[in-house]
Amino acid sequence: MRRCRILLALLAACGGSPPVAKSADKAPVDVSIGDTAVANGGLSALSHPQGATGTAPMTLRATLVEADAKVHLDGTLGEWPARTSGRVVVKGSGDRVGFSVAIQYDDARLYIGAEVKDDSFFRTERFQTGEDHASLVLAFPSGVPGAFAAYEVGLFAGKPGETEGEVRWQGARHGQIPGAKIVEAPASGGYTFEAQVPWSAFPEARATRVGLRGLARYYDSDGAATARNIVATSEGDASKPVDLPALLTEPEVALLEEFLEPKGLAAATPKFDLFADVAGDALKERISIYDRFFTVCGPGYRHGKEFFFRDLGADVVGLEARDVTGRGKSDVLLRRRFTGQGATREWFEVWSFLGGDEPVATFAHEVAITLGDRRVEDAVHVGNREIDVTLEGAAGWDASSYKEPVSSDAEPVLLPWGTVKSQSYRFVASHFKKTKEVTQAGVAPQAEASTGATPSNRPEEPTTPPERAGRHVSGSAGAWSTPDGDLSRQVFDQYRKDHGVPDGAKPKVDLQVNVDGDGKPERVVLMGKDIVVFGPGFAGGNQYAFLTLQQFADPLDIESLTARDLTGDGAADLVVRGVRHVSASATPAAVDVEGMFVYQVKGASITRVFAIETARAQGNKRVQGLVQFVPGKDGKTFEIDVRPGRAVGWNASSFPWAEEQPGSSAMEPLLLPWGKIPSLRYAWDGTQFSRSRS
Repeated sequence: MRRCRILLALLAACGGSPPVAKSADKAPVDVSIGDTAVANGGLSALSHPQGATGTAPMTLRATLVEADAKVHLDGTLGEWPARTSGRVVVKGSGDRVGFSVAIQYDDARLYIGAEVKDDSFFRTERFQTGEDHASLVLAFPSGVPGAFAAYEVGLFAGKPGETEGEVRWQGARHGQIPGAKIVEAPASGGYTFEAQVPWSAFPEARATRVGLRGLARYYDSDGAATARNIVATSEGDASKPVDLPALLTEPEVALLEEFLEPKGLAAATPKFDLFADVAGDALKERISIYDRFFTVCGPGYRHGKEFFFRDLGADVVGLEARDVTGRGKSDVLLRRRFTGQGATREWFEVWSFLGGDEPVATFAHEVAITLGDRRVEDAVHVGNREIDVTLEGAAGWDASSYKEPVSSDAEPVLLPWGTVKSQSYRFVASHFKKTKEVTQAGVAPQAEASTGATPSNRPEEPTTPPERAGRHVSGSAGAWSTPDGDLSRQVFDQYRKDHGVPDGAKPKVDLQVNVDGDGKPERVVLMGKDIVVFGPGFAGGNQYAFLTLQQFADPLDIESLTARDLTGDGAADLVVRGVRHVSASATPAAVDVEGMFVYQVKGASITRVFAIETARAQGNKRVQGLVQFVPGKDGKTFEIDVRPGRAVGWNASSFPWAEEQPGSSAMEPLLLPWGKIPSLRYAWDGTQFSRSRS
């Protein structure tokens, strides 16, 4: 039987470095996050079937029957895959019986093929459990963490020319199994048989065909009332299914051999192991966390042969699967913990399979920051299509001592001294959109440079923080007055002092434009990698706001900073264009990723509201996208029109990265000339630029 296992490492990207190439050797790093954990064991300590000549107990594996093939039950095993030997002696003497077995399956049936060496085959017409026979012990995850529903299927071969075989329940169940069949054939020193059992015989199989456990046995009675000799492929029985070994299906074998073994994780038990219908047909997928890797496989997922993995780049502290988007499919609720030299951050995220086989982030919110014994945390309540985030409290920090950078790749954590008390989101089309925000009187903390690590934007980019933002409270105007009365200049001088900017250093960009406040123009400067905003009508005239563009390794990588009212509120928004030099697993040379970032200044804070990759280059190879601002339908806002551009040196077959999907990361994708997406349009929704469905 021809067997095909295909590895597709579907790698999604977040932020500003290129996605990793289609390769099993390099893993992408994606930053995002949920809550409840379950575990049902995994693919630990598995060995390969060695056939009938093996010398050690083996774990059963089930091979998918190809769509263009068919199992013909004639009792012979000529086209069957390698069999697993029954070397475990359960009772009696193991040298009296030889037994090996193989498992196959398709959408409708489970197939068992076996060879028996037994020189005193005993059979009557009654098919009692005391007769010579084989059995398959099979257990399904029952939906309760750690619990399984177990069955033992008796496989009674007939005597050619005398009796017909039967497939019967054993143990607490009795009687023949409807639709099951067994056919035997004589062989040297014994016999072979082929049997089939419909999946419908097992209630759990209607939804779950991964995470199975099982073994095969042979009972040799020699005419006694009970078997005198029993051999099995592994230890265990149906009375304690949690101790049964894994019975791996095709996608699980692919995951083990093509990913876990090369990563040194073949003996690892997954930290989280869920079974839920997240994509494709109604059968459940298996969602597992091995170390920091998120994996998905299943009988109906990518034709039941392939699997998905993503390097999360963080410790997973919570995983749950349930329908929170109202689509009739489960979503994945993920919570990650990012640790570094500084503060530890936790993000909560919802991943959804929106009509495809690759998860996209439909919600992401930072929910906790910890530094030593200091902690600030938010509470998250997830309902039907709705998510509420509320202040939980803080310990060890207050407005004056809290100096952590602000997250820009996810909604930032709510702070007791901030201006937002709670936020409500509702799922609309492709993401959870903010629908309500309860404000409170807040006190802005002084933000300083941080040595802590915040989550990186995209696979394989340097582990530097994203944009770092803050606001400096300088004091009263009277305290800052000088003979020339130039308060704004003094605020800028204070920024220089706070950030160690050398005397005489000139801004790369210096704009006079209204971005926030009372309609008067602010001064917007680009100093190194910092955007700094201040002015007489900005935050009382004695404060500055800044944002550090940490996505760029060097100030020279920031190509431009311009101002334009894109959101229609009468104040200009800031547009940054630049290039990032990142490593890529597809090729040894670095990759230049060009991007455009849009920021809004409101409430004396600077917030990213849109980001998109505009070009990618490596040496003399380049893909250039087309991104332009076009007037919106309301006549006030602008929309962002995105189309494929031109490629030089690459084509569809030589481009070493998979096509990215919109909404799969914090940075919208570069459209490829050979891709499946002809164009995209993004419109202002009141809080950010979201993909337009029109």
